[in-house]
Amino acid sequence: MICTVTLNPALDCYLTPRQLVPGQENRYEELRLLPGGKGVNVSLLLSGLGARTLAIGIAAGFTGQELCAMLDQAGCPHDFFTLSQGLTRLNLKLLPPGGPETGLNGTGSALAGEDLDRMEQRLAAALRPGDILVLSGSLPAGLPADAYVRLAKTAPPGVEVVLDASGPALQEGLAVRPFLVKPNRQELEELAGQPLPEERDLLRWAERLQHMGPKNVLVSLGGQGALLLTEQGQTLRRQALPGKEVSSVGAGDSMVAGFLYGWESTRSLSNALDWGLAAGAATAFTQGIASADAVKELYRQSFASPAC
Repeated sequence: MICTVTLNPALDCYLTPRQLVPGQENRYEELRLLPGGKGVNVSLLLSGLGARTLAIGIAAGFTGQELCAMLDQAGCPHDFFTLSQGLTRLNLKLLPPGGPETGLNGTGSALAGEDLDRMEQRLAAALRPGDILVLSGSLPAGLPADAYVRLAKTAPPGVEVVLDASGPALQEGLAVRPFLVKPNRQELEELAGQPLPEERDLLRWAERLQHMGPKNVLVSLGGQGALLLTEQGQTLRRQALPGKEVSSVGAGDSMVAGFLYGWESTRSLSNALDWGLAAGAATAFTQGIASADAVKELYRQSFASPAC
């Protein structure tokens, strides 16, 4: 089973305005409300692909209730506990015709130490040796930078950890030697403290990151594809798949989901990278998380017959 943790989930509200003029009243033609949060996105796609998954998270207020209802409607197994106060955040995604995508992301409800204790209890009850634990997304206010380390240590021996975070949460989490980390270019540049304009610079810092603990490092590069440094010392490179980008929201999370789907199905890191690229691209070519059919069709077109 692949268990995901989302400490700061969201409802993603996609708006398509007729035009977007600052300082004026703008009208929109279309609105879509979808469940969001990095771990939620991973579980949504895995569930659609038929993989065993469980989304564990924290909900608050009427927005949290709606998030859980949407997960039920999507058929995505979940185990969320509810805060007594606050609201699950609402993220606005503005997609004006012909214009750049603009996001307004909320900060979410602050958490306390007892909330992290409850999360540890849920993980301890859910995880078994051989499972995969995905820890991803921003940490809510009130939690220490090593919160993911605490959650990872809750897992029994034999559980592999995937970490998709940035800043102090990423740096602290490296101590648990994750099976996989997935920084994007910006996150790798933040770690380096400098721009990384050339691919050789990205590779050098990905190697440095790998030396800090993770077994495999997957760097998502948007329109430039992805590269993977494996535990066996290989460097695997894939170019981006052709298609029209609609929204980048959730593309990196979908890459993680596709990678884990391919890995669980074939135990081939190269094949896992192919599935990750197909899943990330399929989501970039649509609003919200891509359907399983879209991912499988893109994989078939790009990497021959599906192996699973």
